[in-house]
Amino acid sequence: MYEIKRSGIQGKGVFAIRNVKKNEHLFHIDLDLLPSYSLKEIDKDPKLKANGDHSDYVGNGRYAIDLSPSSYMNHSCNPNCYVRMKTITIKDVYALKDIKKGEELTLDYTLTSVDQFAGMGFWSMDCKCGSENCRGLVVGDFFTLPKEKQSKFYRNLPPSIIKKYASRFKEHYS
Repeated sequence: MYEIKRSGIQGKGVFAIRNVKKNEHLFHIDLDLLPSYSLKEIDKDPKLKANGDHSDYVGNGRYAIDLSPSSYMNHSCNPNCYVRMKTITIKDVYALKDIKKGEELTLDYTLTSVDQFAGMGFWSMDCKCGSENCRGLVVGDFFTLPKEKQSKFYRNLPPSIIKKYASRFKEHYS
């Protein structure tokens, strides 16, 4: 269904080796199956640090290093995939639209930034996606996205986050 190879966006990426239909399930991710580390532990261990780009927040200040194929999905401001989160550690990736063979599978990283919600020490990175609607900067705070995008995707967040921010979601999306 996919292959990992050099990406025009950044480093390696995941590419479709066949046509993919809209809403087709692509990946199941369960970070509970992986060991977790503090950022300090990752920084101190050269092997972990070398794979730090593949770290994913799992709660309580801990991160898992995920080297599964899905972890090679690059960011795009105009993604062709999206994530439904059962919890912050259990996720499924689906095609947002039809994807042609050879096309890179991409996500909007801000849509899953549950560890950095509401500007509490959020991360940022320069965007290299090259899409027509590129934001130029990817910020780890869901609430910085345009309201229309928030409204479309907030239901894919984990129930714990939806509950935690219920009043904010209700204010914008009811």
